[in-house]
Amino acid sequence: MRSLKAAALCCGLFLAAAPFAKEILPDSGPVGATARRTLLVDGAHAGSRIFAVGDRGYVLYTDDAGATWQRAKSPPAPLLTAIHFADAKNGWAVGHDSVIIATQDGGATWTQQLNAAAEQRPLLDVLFLDAKSGIAVGAYGAFSETTDGGKTWNARKIVEDDKHLNSLLKVGDGKLLILGEAGTILLSGDSGKTWSAVPSPYKGSLFGGVVADDGSIVAFGLRGRIYRSSDGGKTWKHVDNASRATLMGGSKLPDGAIVLAGAAGTALVSRDHGQSFVPVATGTTRALAHAMLGGPNSVLLLGEAGAIPVTLPSAPRR
Repeated sequence: MRSLKAAALCCGLFLAAAPFAKEILPDSGPVGATARRTLLVDGAHAGSRIFAVGDRGYVLYTDDAGATWQRAKSPPAPLLTAIHFADAKNGWAVGHDSVIIATQDGGATWTQQLNAAAEQRPLLDVLFLDAKSGIAVGAYGAFSETTDGGKTWNARKIVEDDKHLNSLLKVGDGKLLILGEAGTILLSGDSGKTWSAVPSPYKGSLFGGVVADDGSIVAFGLRGRIYRSSDGGKTWKHVDNASRATLMGGSKLPDGAIVLAGAAGTALVSRDHGQSFVPVATGTTRALAHAMLGGPNSVLLLGEAGAIPVTLPSAPRR
């Protein structure tokens, strides 16, 4: 069985096997149609360039909104689960074996900063507040931080149990939020120095979150559950969603729209800061792990079938 994001990363959600490419991608350069058969789990923008990471530690990028892809020069690595850029030059990606790789040249080349395979704790997300200060979280309560751009990473325990920490996001000036297994919600008001648990509206796993233009936070996870907080993550309200497909990833677009993606080719869009969502036709039933800005009025849906460009329905006229 192949898995996506926190699922295959030990969170207990497994998705149907897929006919992935048998051929190995070249060490660098154009990858052609093979990219459409490569499992991609997460993506990020660095200037005008779009990056995606996933199977076999591949780091791919496109300069034409997904029409063509190239493989960046990166060290051998297992499945990469998340990628983040602090600015157009400095980026990090994390994955299985507690691997952390980094770039300082806009993603053209990557070097390994950490590999702790013996710990058997996949890292599931990474966030940098600037080019020096960053945090990586993952399975079994994994939490590592750096203040020197990743030259050194220091692990510490921020929760008493070993629940998986699936997603990390910045929700305000110095305020961070972690979402995880069994409804775990942790808040920090001091850039990650201290953390406190928040009463959760859900006992199932939360796989990700998005901050809306109005400052509200949208969290999502198992069985299509969506929750919204308008007070910085302290309290949450359920958002109706007719779909029960697990939601794995999403992002806010420049026009304020929020797009979520998940199992069975599911994609949802909200144009009212996450108060309601409507389905988006994706043309696939393959599992999706992330949704991000592609070309004009379109998104790239990353998942079992690589990167799929989808045009969003126009916003209703008022």
